Amino acid sequence: MFKKVIFTLLVFCSFSLASNPICSINQELNKDTLSKLDKYRPQTLQTCLDCNEGTCAMKAWSAEKKADAAICKLLFCTPAYVSKVFKKPEGAKSGKTKINFTYIVNGEGKIKNLDITKAKGAMNSRESYKYLQSFTKKTQYKPLMVNGTPTSISLQGEHIAYTGKYEDPDKTMPARSDTWRN
Repeated sequence: MFKKVIFTLLVFCSFSLASNPICSINQELNKDTLSKLDKYRPQTLQTCLDCNEGTCAMKAWSAEKKADAAICKLLFCTPAYVSKVFKKPEGAKSGKTKINFTYIVNGEGKIKNLDITKAKGAMNSRESYKYLQSFTKKTQYKPLMVNGTPTSISLQGEHIAYTGKYEDPDKTMPARSDTWRN
């Protein structure tokens, strides 16, 4: 009995130490990296992803393998193009919101099945969903090819959304005559 309890604790602790990589949807690949994806993705596919029946998911990584996780995130969950335009949801308050969500990048490289798992801050879950829908509408990924077939990939994301009117942070600072010259 004691061995079973110890084994269960070890298994639970190992799962808690490993975590799925959190993808960022607001940073895009640079052109050099984008051009090399077709070369590096097949080499790292089995290392980075668990693929099963036409869909893949990122593998969990322990804290010691942070560098490996960063490479996998770069190759498989960084967009090729990110739209800089978004629409503030109707009735959303101004402020900062941390949004955790899951999504699928389909075989065409488009974000689908966006699901808010947690929204903390100025926007609620519904407003956060509308914000992310607006933000990711034109976001494009390089399609994932597994054995020559376009494959979808399930990802987890986190985004900090700032909504509200833009105000110049230096508007109350006195002008310095030596800074600007004509």
